[in-house]
Amino acid sequence: MVSARAEGSGKRIRTGVAITAGELCAADIRLRDSADRSWRAPLDAPPQDGGDWPSLTAALTDLARRLGVAHGTLVVSLLPPLTEVRRLELPPLRDDEIQRVLSRQASRYFVAAKTPQIVGAKVAGRRARNAPVSVVAAAAPARLITAIRGSAALAGWTIETIEPAEGAWTAAAVSLWPSFARQTAHVLVAHDDRTDLLHVDEGRLAGVRRFRGGAADAPMIVDSLGPAARVGILGSVGSRKELAAALGALGLSAVPPTGDSAAAGDRPDLLAARFSGGDTGPVLRGEEAIRAEAARTRRAAWSVAGAAAALFIASALIELWGVHRELDRVRAERARIRPEISSTMVGRTTVDAAYRHLATLGTIERTSPRWSAVIASLTDALPDDAHLLALRTRDDSVVVDGVADHAARVFDALEKADGLTGVRAAAAGRREIQEGGADALEHFVIAARVVPRTRSVVVAPAANTSTPRPAP
Repeated sequence: MVSARAEGSGKRIRTGVAITAGELCAADIRLRDSADRSWRAPLDAPPQDGGDWPSLTAALTDLARRLGVAHGTLVVSLLPPLTEVRRLELPPLRDDEIQRVLSRQASRYFVAAKTPQIVGAKVAGRRARNAPVSVVAAAAPARLITAIRGSAALAGWTIETIEPAEGAWTAAAVSLWPSFARQTAHVLVAHDDRTDLLHVDEGRLAGVRRFRGGAADAPMIVDSLGPAARVGILGSVGSRKELAAALGALGLSAVPPTGDSAAAGDRPDLLAARFSGGDTGPVLRGEEAIRAEAARTRRAAWSVAGAAAALFIASALIELWGVHRELDRVRAERARIRPEISSTMVGRTTVDAAYRHLATLGTIERTSPRWSAVIASLTDALPDDAHLLALRTRDDSVVVDGVADHAARVFDALEKADGLTGVRAAAAGRREIQEGGADALEHFVIAARVVPRTRSVVVAPAANTSTPRPAP
């Protein structure tokens, strides 16, 4: 229901107004002169030239004086025949494209659109991809909307929205029967000259049909809805009772309003005034209103984008601060344990060097000949008449220098000796006369190589995995 607040509170005032071809009905909680908080004023016929509407200007001026406001806000509902409401099937279009299509081709979609129109549309039901769009569309002559806005401006009012009364009646039905907000239902609005049938889908206007007043078209209504339909009925008491009785006789139950809103349900114009300004149906919007709404949308989008960017930057700064804080903690911890690590690394380096030296020594010891065994082998192999004068070694080679009765026997003996290979004469043999007049002996110089030993010595640290172990 439209609310109105005191001007001194600094909050916006919203007053609901329903306009018919011959009367204005206003609803405001500050209208204490009547029990139903309403006020009415007669109106002359709307101007045909698109100029001001003097009777409407006078009525709105009187309304402002009664409410005690200098600048107020109106939400306006237009009752038939000032507007035309239809359900249309359109190609898959966006909301702004639907608005432009209906505005440019209003005469194609609305029967009474003989002059430029102000239109509005609201999607009925759910959209399906690449499927036609069902919309509830409304149209009113542009000259009428211009006259209403001009008269309101002259009387000191600002119009927030202008909508067809069908949207306000839908909002009233949802308020009177709360279950209509969660299911599919129908609302009959009985007038003296006609009956409006509203299709309500989950609290939104989904379609409008017109029938003759009273019970004349009751069979057609039952055929359209079926006996199991959920139906609420509003409107003029006489016409409503007549229609409800006819529908009941045909097996369709129409529920009238009850409780505190029962009296308001008797006057469709009062319901339209009280419940105008909702979002249950289409809103009439001209090009100027569309541009203003687009500008507001852009401003809101930029505001949201700016806020998102600010939050992103703030979160990045917080994350950066957290990273630097953790880095400082890591640096402090590293500085604390650096002496311990340094001493550990020095000790490990020393141990690694010692193991490398041991490995080198082990390799040398493993590959070098055992000269004591070589000398023993030479001693055992030499004939008894042979005498060694010198023994020279280098790496794995040995040179034997001596004298014997027969140098050839010494050569043969060394070739058969264990642990020697590659036996050869290092110098030409010669006979030498010995001191004291002894028999002459043959001087020999024989070279040989020591056979490598097959055993190996393994030197490996017990707890140092960084130094490779020699193969056994």
